[in-house]
Amino acid sequence: MRILGFVVIFLSILVAILASFTGLGEALPCAGAGLLDTTSFICVIGSVIGGALVAYGSELRTAFKTDPTRTESITAVGFYKLSVRISIGSGFIGTLIGWIAMLGSMGSRELNRAELTGGAATSLITSLYGLTFAFCLFLPLQYYFQSQLDKDS
Repeated sequence: MRILGFVVIFLSILVAILASFTGLGEALPCAGAGLLDTTSFICVIGSVIGGALVAYGSELRTAFKTDPTRTESITAVGFYKLSVRISIGSGFIGTLIGWIAMLGSMGSRELNRAELTGGAATSLITSLYGLTFAFCLFLPLQYYFQSQLDKDS
């Protein structure tokens, strides 16, 4: 399970790199007028899933139980704490990838606006996804399971 986690992390960051430096970003489906980006979503959620698999392995399923025991709640709190950190971190990794792509496109003789703005968009959207998942999904779930632990005490 842990090896699978490392593979998932590697592939999700690789998708972000390839989309920023090649035409892969145009091949992936993208809906919406700029706020829905498949590459950024894969970068953030893939890293969270991979990191969780590395850290928790087969115990990961306990973080999704609706009526957890005390031990399962402790595991769930740890999982969601880790998810907050990984989603913020992978958002900033995507930001750096986008900046590198954007600045790399400025070094060519002909300034390609599409490459420049594509790198900037990847940068901002990946940060947005990382922060949104961290503070609007994983942190509330962490506090929910923490409150379950506090009730049992």
